[in-house]
Formats: sequence, C-alpha cells, structure tokens
Amino acid sequence: MEITNNAFERFKCKQEEVVGCLLELLGKINDLERSVFARDCDINERIRKKEILAGEMAVYSKNLWSDYREECRRIVEPRCTEKLLKKGYARSFSTTPMYDYIEDEDDCRGTFFMETAKKAVVEFRFTRHSSVNFMHRFTLVPSGDVWLVDAFSYGTEKEGVWHRGHI
Repeated sequence: MEITNNAFERFKCKQEEVVGCLLELLGKINDLERSVFARDCDINERIRKKEILAGEMAVYSKNLWSDYREECRRIVEPRCTEKLLKKGYARSFSTTPMYDYIEDEDDCRGTFFMETAKKAVVEFRFTRHSSVNFMHRFTLVPSGDVWLVDAFSYGTEKEGVWHRGHI
C-alpha cells in the first residue's frame, strides 16, 4: 500500500516506525477476527449437524465471545492508550475483518501526518470495492519506545465528518 508522507520535514523519518507499529497491530486484529469467525462457523456447522444441542449453543457462544475479548485484550492493551481502551474493543467480527483494507494494495491509500513529537496521525481511505469512499483515522502518541493508538475515527468522504470510534 502506498503511504503519502505529509509530516513536517523533521518528522518525515518517523513514518516507517509509526505506520509499521500501527499496521502490525491492525494485522493482528484482522488475524484474530478471522480466527474467531472460523470458530463461529464451525460451531454453527456443528449445530446444523446436531453435534451441539440447542441448549448448549448459549454456552459455546458465550465461550467464543469471552475468548475473543480476552485475546483481543492481550493484543490491544500494550498498543493502545487507556483512553481508547475505555471505548471498548472486540465488539464484532464478520467475514470481512474491520481492518482488512490494509491488505488490499489496489484499494487502500494512506497518509502520514506529524507536526509535533507528541502526536502522529495515520489516515486510510478505501472503498472495499464499492461506490463508498471510507475513511479511518488513527491518532498515535509516543510512550517510551513505542507508539500507542490514542484515538480512532471513521467516516465517509461523502459525509466528510469524522466519528469517534473504538479500536
């Protein structure tokens, strides 16, 4: 994926570090969502085949969500600020992971912004091969030797408004 570097000159060298950190995190979340979706499909197939009784379904579903939240917590806690974590995580999964666009070089374009040493912003614009132009914005802040995601916003280019979201 092409990332345009719109940082102030003295921060241009930070792009690889900041964007790399973010892409690694989003990739791990994508992998987890795919894994959980596959488990959910397996459970549904076992229910269809009557290998799992209807009364047991709630237990399997509860365990799936519990495992999903715990594994996601392990992924996001060391890479996100407490402010962002309070908004929640692991709220959904589907056939298409939330951040799958990072894997589509033809559809996604990114922009790196950094004006001060205290904050960097990475924006992604993508369509998921539809007529809608989606936008995701991640604000990252330094914490020791790592960059933490401090805020996530989303929107569409047509709407032109950023909405605060959860990771």
